[in-house]
Order: sequence, then structure tokens, then C-alpha cells
Amino acid sequence: MSFLTLIPTVSRPQRRIPLSKRLFWTAVVAVVYILMTITPLYGVKHKQDTMQEQDTMQEPAQQLLSIIFGTAYGTLAHLGIGPIVIAGILLEVFAFSGLINLDLNKREDRLKFTLLLKWTALGIAAVEAVAYVLAEQFGPVSPLGGVLIIAQLLAATLIIILLDDLMSKGWGIGSAISLIIFLGVSRQIFLSLFSWDVVPDANKQLHIAGLLPALGAALYDLFARGDATALIGLINRPVVLEGQESVTYLPDFVGLLSTLVLAYVILYLEMMKVNIPVTAGQYRGIKFTIPLRFVYVSVLPIIFTTYSLLLVGQLLLPFYQTNPVIAEIVQVIFPPHRYFLNIPALILHYVLYVALAIAFAWIWVQLAGLSAEDQARQFAQSQLHVPGFRQSEKILAKILERPINALTIISGFIAGSFAALGNILGVWGGGVGLILLIEIALQYYALVMREQMMEMYPGLKQLLGQ
Repeated sequence: MSFLTLIPTVSRPQRRIPLSKRLFWTAVVAVVYILMTITPLYGVKHKQDTMQEQDTMQEPAQQLLSIIFGTAYGTLAHLGIGPIVIAGILLEVFAFSGLINLDLNKREDRLKFTLLLKWTALGIAAVEAVAYVLAEQFGPVSPLGGVLIIAQLLAATLIIILLDDLMSKGWGIGSAISLIIFLGVSRQIFLSLFSWDVVPDANKQLHIAGLLPALGAALYDLFARGDATALIGLINRPVVLEGQESVTYLPDFVGLLSTLVLAYVILYLEMMKVNIPVTAGQYRGIKFTIPLRFVYVSVLPIIFTTYSLLLVGQLLLPFYQTNPVIAEIVQVIFPPHRYFLNIPALILHYVLYVALAIAFAWIWVQLAGLSAEDQARQFAQSQLHVPGFRQSEKILAKILERPINALTIISGFIAGSFAALGNILGVWGGGVGLILLIEIALQYYALVMREQMMEMYPGLKQLLGQ
């Protein structure tokens, strides 16, 4: 325990902080991370991306990586939140499965878990940093340069750990992990709308990347020259960029419409609830309902699914151009946007995402304390029971088993379906990013509303045990 406490930590506030100050510290964390994404690593030579076919296939992989882990190549955020997320998933699985002897209901064990999480994240960051340097991902560097890059990446990971510690200790709202994912997806959508970058195609013709600046230029052509070609071309913008062989879709109205429609459907399903009627024994049998989310689990299963496919895809990418079988597998994992000529690959991509999302949803529910037995245990501890049935934990588990199992499978199906459809249609931020964006936005909305209620009605703190 003494060794674990050597890592820096953020102390809890002595009293509850007002909502306005918590929002301020949340904004500070966001600004710090944004600055990290634009601060280059010292000793890294930033070269222009090579426009080879293999690099084209790496673009979806890099996009997925930046969505899940909030990475930015060659900057202090090169590793992003990856080490923390991986360490958290591993330790939670080990804790719930009993592989590490920690009872997370005890305060001392929770403290050990948090400290172990920080050290594990630093260890993972060290392994990743060394691997990146040895693989010459930053180009050839001297031994001293490699040590400097590794030291910077470790320092950046420690900063992110402290930012997450600051948020989780009550200074901010939510967690830094969710905030960084939210910022990463929002940034991609913002750039799709407002980017002024100009990119040349294979015919040396220039294109404005962002939809709104491109729309402004197209409207100018329409009213000043009477030429509507550019405006019509904004409906669908397939472009072969200079040095590439495959088609890239620049932000267009089809992508915007796909993003809005998919976001609306995801939001609608996320807001749906399945109500379980219960009776509270300690309050003279008062009857009420406990809502279970229709999308019971979505974030972690789809992160597991995407990360698993991402790992497989990155392992196969070096052999993409030399082996036709591997090339087909990579096409299934990273299908080109709106490429409907290879229907079997699109169907396999969809089935793969749905199957893995359902499997990971089922596993996560069993490991994370969300199963019917775990919910029944919580009901029994709160002296709740379903009207018309005897007050028994086993009976409660039997009653809850059917709806929870059904919701788990439906959640995996929905998450996998929207992630795959988003990838196929080329929605802004990706299908996975859109799911995470909406889920995190709803979480923050609920947290802010809860904090407002706490400030308006202080008596709720005692009632809810805050």
C-alpha cells in the first residue's frame, strides 16, 4: 500500500462544491486536454502523410482509435485515454471475477483499486510508448530522442490520470474519460461542418473540406456566375484525393442527413424505458415503478467490439497488399464508406458488429453487477418486491431474468447495428462515435439536472444519502 501511494493524487474538496464551480473545473479539464491535442511531442518530425493505398486503409483505424481513446497523432495526446480505459476494464473484470482479492464495497479496498488502476495505466502507457518508439512510428530517432518521447508520453498520461482524478473526486461533473470521448467526437463533427482546409484531388482540383465553407463557395458560384454545379455536387462528394487510389467522401449533405437521422433514432431509443412495478416494504407498501433503460448497456460493449476489431484489423494491415484473403478480411472490418458494390462484405461487417456487440453486452452484464441476480439482490436489500409475488431474492431474480436478458440482447443488437450502419453510410464521427456522443451527452444532462435539484432542495441530500 505504501508503494501504491507514491503516485500523485487529487484530494477531495472539504465540502460540496456549487454547480457553477464544478462546471468551471469541467471546462478547465476540457481546455487542458484540447491544448494537449495540439501540443506536439518534442523530437517528433511531423511529416506529410504518405498517400499510399495502405495508408488509405489505415484512416478508418486511426479514426476509430481517436474516437475511443481521444488520441491525436504526434501530440501529448498521442496515447489519449487508452491506457486508463484498458487498465480500468482489466481491473474491473479481475475484481468482479474474483481474480484480485478486493471488495469494492469497502472504502479501503476501493482506494487500493484506484491506486492500482493508476499504476496499471502508467505501466500500459510505458509499454505502448516503448513499442511506438521501437516500431519507428515517429520516424527514426536517436536513443536520447526515444527516451525523451517516452518520458513525454508518460508525463502526458499522468496528467490525464490527474484530470480524471480531479473530476471523479467531485471538483468537476462526470469523469474525464467521458468528457474526452465527447470532445473527440464533437471535434470530428465540428470539423466536418466548419473546416476551411483545402485538399487537392487526383486532377489537381481543390476542394474545401468543411460542408458549410464549401456551401458558401457554392452559393457564391451560383449567384455570381450562375453556375450550380458546385452546389449540386455538395449532395454527394466522392473524391479521389491526390496520391490515393480509393474514393474518399468529403463532408456532404448525404453524410449530414445520415448523421441527423441516425442520431435522432439513437436518442429516441436511449430515452425509452421499461418499467418494473415494485412495492416498498419500509414505506407501508407504497407502490411505484423502477425504470430499466431499453438500451440496457451500450457504451462498454460497443467499445469492446470496436477495439477488438481494431486490434485484428491493425494486425492484418501490414499484409493487406500481399495477401488477397487478408485484403478481403480487412475490407470487412474497415469497409469503404457508401461502397455498395461489395454487398457480401457489408453484410459480414454488419453481422460481425452485431454478434460481437451482443456477446460483449451479455458478458459485461454478468461481470458488472447488472444481471437479474444482482438486481434482485439490490431490490431485496432495499426491501422492494414485485406485487403479487412473495418477497424472496430468488423469486425476484426469476421475475427479472426474462426482461433483463431480453434487454441485454436488444441493447447489443441496437449498438452493433447503429455502429455498423454508421460505418457503412459514413456518418460524421462514425457510428460508434455517434452512439458514445449521445450516451455521454444524456449522462451529463442527467448529472447536471441532479446537481440542480440537490441545490434547490437540500433535503434530498439526506434522503439520497449524499
